Amino acid sequence: MSNARSRLDAVLQCLLEKSDVDRDSSPSAAGKRPSARFSHHRRKKRKETDDGLTEGGQQRQNTYIIKLFDRSVDLAQFAESTPLYPICRAWMRNSPAVRERERSPSPPLPALPEDEEGAEGLNGKSQDVYKLPPPCAGLESAGGESVSARIPSPLPPEDGGPSPDMTPDPRPSMSSLIYKNMERWKKIRQRWKEASHRNQLRYAESMKILKEMYERQ
Repeated sequence: MSNARSRLDAVLQCLLEKSDVDRDSSPSAAGKRPSARFSHHRRKKRKETDDGLTEGGQQRQNTYIIKLFDRSVDLAQFAESTPLYPICRAWMRNSPAVRERERSPSPPLPALPEDEEGAEGLNGKSQDVYKLPPPCAGLESAGGESVSARIPSPLPPEDGGPSPDMTPDPRPSMSSLIYKNMERWKKIRQRWKEASHRNQLRYAESMKILKEMYERQ
């Protein structure tokens, strides 16, 4: 058994040496054999790639790709404070290998005098409008505190009628309760409509400018 194994090892060694000699003496291999310097460069390049460096010497960026509804997005390119809109835009593009380009900062707006703000809508001049006039002052309570113009004052109970928190005696019928509640809620709804209309009047100057801009197009 040992004799047969030694013979097999000798045959394999002979074949290995023969293949090395044929490869070195072949004309196709001549001139294409890498030098020691080139092999050292390839080993160095492979080491840089393993360490996270690209061919240009830049640090390779990490990726964190998720797939949602058959679309993929790389979340590693976004910071924690990134708004949701650019993330959704990258998800709709469905190209996780393409990085989202950073938006260039917007140029500062030119400073306008206070008397020229909204002048385009008022006098029809062809200048840009960067700011609308503020709304008129809101309502104030008897104590001098500001009151929201959008919320009406509570509707007081009917004169001579029982308080809504008390149960009258005798107890009214269901139909009469429904009728009284409907009448009361109609009045409350009307008060809310009036309060909304008064609040919109505070923005009359802004609405006038926007209307003239729309009609000029």
